[in-house]
Amino acid sequence: MAIDFPSDLLAARRDLDAAYAALAALSRTLPWSVEPNETGIAATGHGPHNIARPPTPGYTEQQSAEVAQLKADVMRLATLVTGHEFWSSFSGPELVEARMGLISAAKVPAGRPDVVEAA
Repeated sequence: MAIDFPSDLLAARRDLDAAYAALAALSRTLPWSVEPNETGIAATGHGPHNIARPPTPGYTEQQSAEVAQLKADVMRLATLVTGHEFWSSFSGPELVEARMGLISAAKVPAGRPDVVEAA
């Protein structure tokens, strides 16, 4: 099904993808714990998630603020995308298909329907 998504919905979905990617990228650079942990965590030798963690200083105030801002951006944009009035014209399986279509459509750079960005 070919859907002509409103430009503001496409832009919001692209912004959501960018905010989520920025949060994921930042998270990969942060300490393993938000709070300081002077002793770390020793591996127990049990279970599939048996991972030792070294001592950590925790997040800085700036890191905490960046994470909070990006999480707020993701939440705001996700709410905007999922609550957009455009979805009211769909129901049932058509709604699911349309929402999935938005994900694909948002990967196409604005003004370039012949080019699809890599996921």
